[in-house]
Amino acid sequence: MIKLPSILLLFLAFMSRPGFSQSAVMLEQYHLVNSGQPYLYMPVMHYQHSKNWYAEARYNYEDAETFSLYLGRTFSVQKRDFNFSFVPMLGGSLGRFKGVSTGLNIDMELNKFFFSSQSQYSRSTAVYGDYFVYNWSEVGYQSLKWFYAGVSVQHTHDRVIGNELQPGVMIGFTFNRFTIPVYTFEPFNSGRNFIVGVTMEWTRKKKKQPAYPVVKGDPPPAVSNAAY
Repeated sequence: MIKLPSILLLFLAFMSRPGFSQSAVMLEQYHLVNSGQPYLYMPVMHYQHSKNWYAEARYNYEDAETFSLYLGRTFSVQKRDFNFSFVPMLGGSLGRFKGVSTGLNIDMELNKFFFSSQSQYSRSTAVYGDYFVYNWSEVGYQSLKWFYAGVSVQHTHDRVIGNELQPGVMIGFTFNRFTIPVYTFEPFNSGRNFIVGVTMEWTRKKKKQPAYPVVKGDPPPAVSNAAY
């Protein structure tokens, strides 16, 4: 079996090759713990290009042992205390679930309040394929520089099981480029589940143009390409 993490890292390395632009890469690792069900991990990788092109790769997200890749474009509005962005996407999945998807990511910040939503419609490519609609939304408040809390909800509509709504609560801890979110859905039910995540984000600074022309054939001037 091809090692999917290696493919993802090569893809992101190619997309993030040095240039005169600014880009961002985010890695997310979620761990799902549910009583009576096997442990599941869900790695997610995001790539945001300076020209607003967007890519997202997932594993174990649409279904266990399933790899998915989404491509889209970011549209955003940035004000002094207000930031809003949405990303329409198209994607496909291989593995236990084989199908095509459309998706929409929405993020909004107003002072210390924030809202995010991730929605998708996925349909199997089988002759009599199933389909499902999924949404994960959350609203929170960043009370401290390193701590936030809020509420979250997952909604799934499946052709077979119908509608399933899972409300929950969340807390999170932020340290520089690292964030540790903790979720519990249906906390007062016997079927409660927990999701613990670790996210890391890197932003490539824009390279400075050379201060003087570079003569063809001469070595280029040394330019710092620090990332934080």
